[in-house]
Amino acid sequence: MKKKTAIITCFLAVCMLALLPGVQADAKEPVVVVIDPGHGGEENRGGEVLPHYVEKNLTLQVAQAMKQTLEQFEGVEVYLTRTTDQELSLEQRAQIARSYGADFLFSLHFNMSAEHNLYGTEVWTSAFGKYYSAGQTFGKLQLAEMTQYGLFNKGIKTRLNSRGTDYYGVIRASRALDVPCVIIEHCYMDHPIDSPQANSPQKLAAFGVSDAMAVAKYFRLKSPALGLDFSNYPYELVAAPAGGISVPDSTPPENVAMTVTSADLNTGKVDISLSASDPQSGMLYYSYSIDGGATWSVLTPWTGGNTIQFSITVPGGSQPVIMCRAYNGYDYHTDSNFAVPGVFAAR
Repeated sequence: MKKKTAIITCFLAVCMLALLPGVQADAKEPVVVVIDPGHGGEENRGGEVLPHYVEKNLTLQVAQAMKQTLEQFEGVEVYLTRTTDQELSLEQRAQIARSYGADFLFSLHFNMSAEHNLYGTEVWTSAFGKYYSAGQTFGKLQLAEMTQYGLFNKGIKTRLNSRGTDYYGVIRASRALDVPCVIIEHCYMDHPIDSPQANSPQKLAAFGVSDAMAVAKYFRLKSPALGLDFSNYPYELVAAPAGGISVPDSTPPENVAMTVTSADLNTGKVDISLSASDPQSGMLYYSYSIDGGATWSVLTPWTGGNTIQFSITVPGGSQPVIMCRAYNGYDYHTDSNFAVPGVFAAR
């Protein structure tokens, strides 16, 4: 009777394990990692800030360093989707990963923004089920590596297209082939806060090493050659989203209001209180204008809760029209009311 009970218990345990949700980070051995240097070829150069930054070249340099580092760990096979300046479709990149039996596809990129005002590091992942879980879990490890360079953490995000599927083609194609995939946007090539982080082969190689460290921690790898053992590295496994899909934020911040709390008309110092909220993606940056919105200051990270305080200095002999702009985690913004604190003395 005891033997029969033990057999039934074992059978039930196996069934329960089969039903566990999410992509487990402790994959089969060897772990198969495929690295995708974004863009490539003459028609798909990616972002460019000439003459210094051509995205397709930057991603290949980072990918090579990432591969060389990961290959020094035990129990892992590492492949690149391209090793030369080669053009590949997004579907081909996913198919290459699938052909190698990839446990994860890491697509490497560098960012730019339309108004050249954004900066920071971010990760994009699938919005769906276990692929969201894997991407969010890895993304936290990746962003922890990137912020060590002083880069601003913009978070881990999802994006949907008009059909309600993953917006980014390489993520969409990978999910269709049952391969978890993330896009790593290391930093912005077109912003002076970020671009110095990618202005030499040594710095790009450092990014590759950091990417490899995040992967090694995720899969809990060890490297006697490097003196590193992440076998028991602790991290939280993010659950799959409720309802199977994480719907991204598509609206700007709410309740944006500015108050000039004090203004010294002699020194030009103006103290400002700015309030805003965004329950879905949180607050990311703010900026201000002293000419009624014609021009704006450099974006500043939003720190704290729904209300922040800061000070600015306005030019002497001016009558500024002050207003603020608040940005959420998806870079949507809302402008505040404006205030005219008075005429400031010439200095």
